[in-house]
Amino acid sequence: MNLNKFGMLARMAFDRDVLFSIHKMYNIFKEDKNFNLSKYIKLISSMLKGEKIINFEDKYIISPFLPPFPSKAFYTNIMAVEESKDIFTQQIYAKRSGPISMYLSLTNKCPNNCIYCSAKNRLDEEELTTHEWIRLIEDIQDMNTSIIGLTGGEPMVREDIYDIIGAIDDRSVSTLFTSGYNLTLERAKELKARGLFSIGISLDSYDRDKHNYNRNSEKAFEYAISAIQNSRKAGIYTMAQTVILKEELDEEKLFRLFKLAGENGAHEVKILEPILSGNLLNEKNLSNVFYSIEDRRRLIEIQHKANRKNNLPKITTFAYTESEEKYGCGAGTQHSYISASGHLYPCDFVPMDFGCTREKEIRELWKEMNGLMEKPKIGCLAQRVNKEVYEKAGQELPLCKEESIEICKKCIYNEYPKYYRDLQ
Repeated sequence: MNLNKFGMLARMAFDRDVLFSIHKMYNIFKEDKNFNLSKYIKLISSMLKGEKIINFEDKYIISPFLPPFPSKAFYTNIMAVEESKDIFTQQIYAKRSGPISMYLSLTNKCPNNCIYCSAKNRLDEEELTTHEWIRLIEDIQDMNTSIIGLTGGEPMVREDIYDIIGAIDDRSVSTLFTSGYNLTLERAKELKARGLFSIGISLDSYDRDKHNYNRNSEKAFEYAISAIQNSRKAGIYTMAQTVILKEELDEEKLFRLFKLAGENGAHEVKILEPILSGNLLNEKNLSNVFYSIEDRRRLIEIQHKANRKNNLPKITTFAYTESEEKYGCGAGTQHSYISASGHLYPCDFVPMDFGCTREKEIRELWKEMNGLMEKPKIGCLAQRVNKEVYEKAGQELPLCKEESIEICKKCIYNEYPKYYRDLQ
């Protein structure tokens, strides 16, 4: 038994806000003929499975896939369906009015030159203005999108970053993804004052030289450690976000990274898998970069082992969260991305263009894309399609809508990930 998790569940069981929210969710779902108490217990158990729970302020962090609980954003996610009746049925078949999370690339500018950056070849795009981003955020929230991520490039190079964050009201939680560049304590406090909930700060290794090499910057490690410290001091939920190449999948090295991140203030370490993009497109030998099924299984074992320890931060991996056992790949269904010039992609790492928000409402663009994607996928969409996407697009990224649609038609999945199957 995981005593850490048991203790946190016991704490939640005596939290009046948690109990009220569980009852409120039950009342929302109970009007649906496909819903019953047994399925409700299974729903909650599935969300908690394999997760280390973190208490932060008056909320509980269960998974990077979900907004904190209880919160207004959590209800936003529940109500993100097309019809006001049979809400449970729509949720378990992933029939949504908007994604759970939408990431906005505020800029392609960045002081680093990371080897796996997904924003390569986009520097000549005309970035959305402050007014355009604020209007777009309002539209995204009206779709009942519960998590809004601000990314890039490096979003901290935008002078209007505080105004953009301030435009996100409590229907959604906001997350900033940064290399740590220029994140002083004063700036972190201002981000918190404007409503920012969490920060993901890039930290690829406990080894200064290794991190700096990955980022092609001699100051990247210093920026990252300082930013983690400043974010924690400012009262922001702080994540160290790391891309681990296959050759770095070593338990001892990863535990040293977890320890370093925790000692400097990280609540969570989020491990991402390398995806074919950026400078990796020019690599000739990728055998030491990309994961096998066995590599993912080993990483998940390390995650669960680390999460049983009190002295380490929460560890999350895309290998587990997006696995067939949990929620699957959410590209174009549970998650979506808008480029710096306002173009809608299925996700950050899949440069397929489904239309520009300067020309058409985001709700309409997303609904059309979501109809093509149909359901959450078993296996990462980017790993499956990116080679073809980049070959077809050449230097003309993103891939045009017509060819993007043709690729999507070849990626129809007949089966839902286990989380959805169990509830259906």
